[in-house]
Amino acid sequence: MNQKSIESLLPRFGINFLEDHARRIMTDPKIALIELIANCWDAGANRVDIVWPLEPRPDIIRIEDDGTGMTREEFTQRWLELNYNRKETQGEYVAFPPDNQKSHRRAYGTNGKGRHSMFCFAGEYEVETWRDGYANLFIVKRAGRISTTPYIISHSNSYSKEGHGTSISCVIARNCLELNVIHDLIGSKFIVDPSFQIYVNGELIEMTSLKFDMKGITVKGYGEISLSCIDSRKTGKTSRQHGVAWWVNNRLVGEPSWKDFVEMSYIDARTVEAKRYTFVVEADLLADDVNEDWSGFKDTDRFIAVQSVVREQVREWLNELLVDVHKAKKIAAASRYKKDLKELPLDSRFHIGQFLDDIQSRVTVIDSRVLEATVEVMSKLERTRTGYALLEQLAQLNPDDLEGLHSILESWSVQEARIVLDELGRRLNLISSLEKLVENPSSDELHDIQPLFEQGLWIFGPEYESLQFLANRNLATIVKKFFKTTIEKLKTPQRRPDFVALPDSSIGIYSHDAYDERGEVAGIGKVLIVELKRGGFRITREEIKQASDYASQIRNSGKIGRDTDIVGFVLGTTLASDAQESWQEGSHTRIYPRTYSTVLRQAHARTFNLQMKIEEVKGKQLCDPEIEKAISMPDQGKFFV
Repeated sequence: MNQKSIESLLPRFGINFLEDHARRIMTDPKIALIELIANCWDAGANRVDIVWPLEPRPDIIRIEDDGTGMTREEFTQRWLELNYNRKETQGEYVAFPPDNQKSHRRAYGTNGKGRHSMFCFAGEYEVETWRDGYANLFIVKRAGRISTTPYIISHSNSYSKEGHGTSISCVIARNCLELNVIHDLIGSKFIVDPSFQIYVNGELIEMTSLKFDMKGITVKGYGEISLSCIDSRKTGKTSRQHGVAWWVNNRLVGEPSWKDFVEMSYIDARTVEAKRYTFVVEADLLADDVNEDWSGFKDTDRFIAVQSVVREQVREWLNELLVDVHKAKKIAAASRYKKDLKELPLDSRFHIGQFLDDIQSRVTVIDSRVLEATVEVMSKLERTRTGYALLEQLAQLNPDDLEGLHSILESWSVQEARIVLDELGRRLNLISSLEKLVENPSSDELHDIQPLFEQGLWIFGPEYESLQFLANRNLATIVKKFFKTTIEKLKTPQRRPDFVALPDSSIGIYSHDAYDERGEVAGIGKVLIVELKRGGFRITREEIKQASDYASQIRNSGKIGRDTDIVGFVLGTTLASDAQESWQEGSHTRIYPRTYSTVLRQAHARTFNLQMKIEEVKGKQLCDPEIEKAISMPDQGKFFV
C-alpha cells in the first residue's frame, strides 16, 4: 500500500458522551452544587461566596472563591483535558495562595469531572480566574449535535486585576434549588473548619460539627478510623438525617442512612430509635475509594474491611444504648405468656430469656410482636425438652465440636451413641442415689442399697463390668447358714432372697462361670462378696476376720473350685487403724476394707468426674431477671413499651 494514501482518522464524541462521562454531576443539582464548592476547597480558598436567586426563576448564580486562581495556560490545560488527573498534575494535597491562612487539606478532586457541574444548571457558563495581577474570562458552552467535541471554550477577555481567585457563573435555566434547601445541603456536607467559610447571599452557613464522644478504631491492615454517635434528643440536632454518616477529609460521602444495616437486620429505619441516632464514621483512609461524584464508595477490599468493622461496632454501640429498651420489650413479651412460663422449670425460663437477649443483640430494633411469637414458640419447645435440648446443644457447638460430632457419627450410629450416653446417665444417677443413702445411720433403706450396688459392681474395677457377674442365691444360702449358727433371728428379705440381711449390714454374693477349653461351663470362675455396713459403722479387724470366715464357708462348701478366686469388699463409714487388707501368700481369697467415701470417689473417677462437672454448671445462676419479673407481674392491666 502507498504510504501517501494513508489517512489519519480521529474518533468523534457522541451527543450523550458528556452526560455519560460526568453522570449525576450534570443531572443532580445537589451533587453539582457540592462539587462546585469542593473545587473551591481544592483551590486553597478561605472563603466561598455563592449568589443564588431568591426565587426559582431565570437569574444569575455565581460561585466565587479566594483560592489560588489560574493563569490562561493553566485553565486551558485543565479545562480542555477530559478525565484530568489532578493528583499527577497538582499533587494529592491542596496548594494555598501566599496570603491565605494555610491548613493541611487533602484535595477532594481526582479527575476533573467537577468542572462540568455548571452544565447541570445551564448550557453555557462563564469562568473568571485571576492571579499574578492578571485576569482571564472564558465562556464554556455545550457543543451542538453536529460537533465532534462535547463542549467549546472561548477566551473572551484579559485584563489587570489584583489578588487571586476564581468565579464561575451562569444564567440558571433549570434545576433551581430553593434557598433553604441550599442552606441545609451545604451545612450537612462539610465539617466546621475555621480556614474554610461559605456564604450564601452574604449569610455565613453553619456547617456540621463533629465534636461528640468518639471511639478510635483500628482496621487491621489499613489504619485508624473514628466512630461517633449523635443522639438527637441530647444534642438538638435534626433527626431528618439519621443512620450512619461517612466522612472523608471533612466531607460527607453520600447521605446518612441505615441502608447497609437494614440489610444486615440490625435496625429498622422506620423505628423511633433509628430516627434518634446518627453514627458518624471519619475515615480519611478511604479517600481513594470514594466514587467520583461522592455518592458512595467503590467496592474495594479496603472499604469492605472498614465497613465490616463499622457494622460490628455500630451494632455493639446500639445494644449499649438500647439496653433499657431491650429489657422493657423482653418483659412485655414474656408477660404475655407468663402462665406458660410459670409451668416451666427455672432453667427453661433462663434459656428462653437468654434466647431473647441474643435475638435483640443481633436484631437491634425488633418488633414486639416478633418477640412475643418467639416466647410462645420457645415455651412450646421447652415442654418437649428432649427434642429442644438437642437442637439447642447443636446450635451452640463451635466448629471444632461439630467436626468432633461428625467424627463420632462416622464411627458410631446415633443408636449406638444413645446406648452409651444412656448407660453413662444411669451410672451418674446411681452414684447420686448411693451418696444420699450409704452414710445415713438412721436409714431404713440399708437393705435396699444392696440392689443398687449390684448395678454398680463396675465401681470395684473393670473386670466387674461383665454382665456375667450376677447375684448367686446358692452361695448366699451358705452364708445364711453360717450366720444362723451365731444369730438366732436372721432377717431374710422377701424381695431378694439372694441377699443376706443382717441387723447392721447387708451382704451380696456375686459370681461368674468358668469355662473349659471347649467353651463349656466348668464351675464358678470368681466370687465377689460385697458387705455393706450401716451408716456410721466403723470397720475393725473383727469385721475383716468375719468376712474371711464366711468366704471360707463358701470355699469349704464344695460349690466352688479349689483355685476359684474370692474377693470381698467390706464397706463402712470409717476404718479403724487395724482394719487392713486380708490375704495370704498362695491364697485365692482377698478381703478389702473400704469407706463409702473412697468407693464413691472411685465411682466418680470411673465416670470421669462428670457428675461434679455437671453440678458445677447447674450450680451457676440460671435465672433470667426479666423473665422472672414478667411472670411475677400482676394480671391486671397491661405492660407497655
